[in-house]
Amino acid sequence: MIRVLTIVFLNLLIGTASLCAQTIKTGNGKVNNENFSYSYIEPAQDIKGILILLPGWGESTKSIFEKTKLPSLLLEKGFVTIVPQLHQTLFADDFTIAELNEITRIQSERYHSDHLHLIVGGLSAGGAIAIGYAEHVLSLDTAHHLKAVFAIDPPLDLTRMYRSAENKINYDCKNKLIKKEGDFIKKYLLGALKGTPEDNPENYAKHSAFLATAADGGNAKFLKNIPVRLYSEPDIDFVRNKYCDKLQFDDINAFDLEKLNTFLSGINKGAEYITTKGKGFHTWNILEPNDCADWILRVEN
Repeated sequence: MIRVLTIVFLNLLIGTASLCAQTIKTGNGKVNNENFSYSYIEPAQDIKGILILLPGWGESTKSIFEKTKLPSLLLEKGFVTIVPQLHQTLFADDFTIAELNEITRIQSERYHSDHLHLIVGGLSAGGAIAIGYAEHVLSLDTAHHLKAVFAIDPPLDLTRMYRSAENKINYDCKNKLIKKEGDFIKKYLLGALKGTPEDNPENYAKHSAFLATAADGGNAKFLKNIPVRLYSEPDIDFVRNKYCDKLQFDDINAFDLEKLNTFLSGINKGAEYITTKGKGFHTWNILEPNDCADWILRVEN
């Protein structure tokens, strides 16, 4: 399989040097007879809440504790942080939803509480899964303890991603990685969603965290009553200079975030879109950990 080192969904292996001094532990679970693992750190004091951080493609679970200080900051406030091993998906599919549900069940049992507040966030594909998982939870007419969701530069609109993949295949770029990425994403979406957006629009709508062509935003309509933070460094000049001068703004994930922010501004006063400059394109650095930790502590109370 091609290891795609470009601009849409894979972290570029750049992160902050913020190794957590706390011991990183390993847990295990099983969904549909398939095992999975997760890394976590837990405070010595009583547990106040759970932060689930979802990595981008190609990131190890333990590496996330080195790339952002957020787990360390929340550790001091009584939060356990869990980074699950995910299979390769760009959206919250049935297996991933079941895995995250099982992780929360394990934590409730471990800490003898059914009332632990839950925050979910992630980078890139992990961010798309975080948003999709939140939408799934909020779409159910059941009690839940999800208090907020955040995402760093996630691809949200799978129809837009398919169109962009076709564009990248056709762009005359000196950097051949762009065409390889286009090929990879197109093949992935054709397989995962059983065809093109024209062949199977229902699948694209079902699995997209946000659908710009839908008046109600698609699944994003379920984000009406929960604090949401979207993060991005929309540096189109960087990607043009580094990868290909033919790339357009709708070839980067910030396009989805701007559209989703516009949609949420009409239905959710607790939604925010935070953009940065000079933090690093498509990395954990975009998230300022102290500010995010303060936000989490505010919204979970």
